[in-house]
Amino acid sequence: MTSIVHLLDDACIAILNGYRDGWTKPSELRVSPSGYESVALVKRFEVSRGNPLVLLDLDVVVDRSLEGDKTAITWAGTPEQESQC
Repeated sequence: MTSIVHLLDDACIAILNGYRDGWTKPSELRVSPSGYESVALVKRFEVSRGNPLVLLDLDVVVDRSLEGDKTAITWAGTPEQESQC
């Protein structure tokens, strides 16, 4: 099973790096299929109530290009576009 601790650690580092690079609005947390299963297991009560799978206030989606504990952040627009919002 994929470690939720590693997922969170990787995601937080990626978000902090993104902020340092000028990004302002993370919109999605992409995880491997096994990562998605791990998050869904931990959040099963929320999901069973019909809520979307959310972690760190980001929608969690499967990214089949990722393996194990690896994560990726999707950002809204580009840093230039975001500063106009």
